[in-house]
Amino acid sequence: MSQTRDEVIRRRLNRMINWAKKRREFMAKPPEGWSEDWYIRIGGNGYRAVSLDYEHPLLGFAKTSAPNIETVIRHFKKGNLNALGRVTPEKQAQAWLIKKAINHDLDLRTYLGLNGSVYNELLFALDEVSFINKRLDILAVGVSGDGCFPVSIELKSNRALKQLREQLRSYQDQIKKYETEFKKLLKACVNKEVDFSKFGRIIVWPKSKSGNESSELTKCDHQKITVIESETSNWSDIREFTFHHPRKVYPPVPYTGEVS
Repeated sequence: MSQTRDEVIRRRLNRMINWAKKRREFMAKPPEGWSEDWYIRIGGNGYRAVSLDYEHPLLGFAKTSAPNIETVIRHFKKGNLNALGRVTPEKQAQAWLIKKAINHDLDLRTYLGLNGSVYNELLFALDEVSFINKRLDILAVGVSGDGCFPVSIELKSNRALKQLREQLRSYQDQIKKYETEFKKLLKACVNKEVDFSKFGRIIVWPKSKSGNESSELTKCDHQKITVIESETSNWSDIREFTFHHPRKVYPPVPYTGEVS
């Protein structure tokens, strides 16, 4: 009997929980010779060996996923990169952020210019989170005040604000819908209890080439979406990014389910 979309998603998320716990334990003390350019992605079918180096951002070392980390290590050591999609400026920025986070206690704050903001920590958990036909760039856990909350992060080099706002709203609805599974999954990733009564949303993009702000940014303020931009207007050929927040940094806000 064929499975419904909901059944497929829940089954994948439940499988990812155990894989995430094992990845966290493994990365707490990686083996000798482990490269800072290696990243173990967790998906609905297992682990995938992924590159974080500048020349091959987010490209895989194998065409298929693996159910255990030992197989992934062998994929890394073979060094046979497969072009799973094309290299894009977004992938270079995303790979840079993930690399910085996993090599610095998972915390993204410094690298997104968020030190001293409403976040005490912003812990990287997962990337390319799939909802069958949609993928969230980065799912993090924001430690803010006395709680820990899910934070969705989308990157876009072309500053397509309307698209980003719609995507963030959709991802938030999907994560809330599968709250039971995501609560366990995020705890497995960062070892913290996560409260799903509030959500943080962050857009990351280049600064405006013209220097003019879009009128659409007022809608981000209305929806309490934090906008972060790079010091440069072009993400091509950037090896070290610098990000800052030109507007207000919003804390996670109560989930309403309303379409803004």
